[in-house]
Amino acid sequence: MNKEEILAKSKLENRGMDMVNLEISKNSMQVGWVVIILLLSAAMVITAITKGIMSYDICFSILAGSAAVFGYKYMKLHKKHELIFTILYGLGALACLAGWIIQLTK
Repeated sequence: MNKEEILAKSKLENRGMDMVNLEISKNSMQVGWVVIILLLSAAMVITAITKGIMSYDICFSILAGSAAVFGYKYMKLHKKHELIFTILYGLGALACLAGWIIQLTK
């Protein structure tokens, strides 16, 4: 396959895809994720201060989402630190899930 054939194939595969639009969409998802984490964390802290109870459901959501992000990155990049964070966030999510279930049964 020569240079012209590779270029023609690439143009055909990327037809109708605007790289700027894709990059902006990706960045907007990252910004949205950060806002969600900050708002949920604030809600968790406010609930702990005002009600005196831990919001295990919010904690579980944050940690499970973080585990999913790092797990996806690990599957695509195969970097060891991504796997370590996946495991750590996953364990934290399981601990919060257990706390949430215990809290619901009381």
